[in-house]
Amino acid sequence: MGLWLWILVVVQEVMVAVDVEKAREELLLMRAQLGGEGERLARSLATSLEDESGEESSDQHMADVGTVTHDREMTETVQANTERLLVQVERALEKIEQGTYGVCDRCGKNIDDDRLRAIPYATLCIDDQRRLERSE
Repeated sequence: MGLWLWILVVVQEVMVAVDVEKAREELLLMRAQLGGEGERLARSLATSLEDESGEESSDQHMADVGTVTHDREMTETVQANTERLLVQVERALEKIEQGTYGVCDRCGKNIDDDRLRAIPYATLCIDDQRRLERSE
């Protein structure tokens, strides 16, 4: 019976290592995609500001100015969200390197496997994530 228990423990450890390796691959892919998207948004915002500063405001219709402003604000919001997500991805990658991936940063409990599969960059358990969101 002791041999079966040992085999079960080894199999579970291998399964966790495979899950962590899969999460690392997903996170690295996300980091590359988010980095590219952040750069594209920054260029788009810079181009938008250059275009806007090159035109006389008296030449523009009020609706056009409103549209440009709205588009710029949307780009800034998406850029901020992209940067925030990139920080979370980087933190999850740090936790993998430290051997603490899957452990909540706040309470130290294990993060549910289903949550990590759905959100590989999660660094908080669902309870602490909810508390954080309610406080914001």
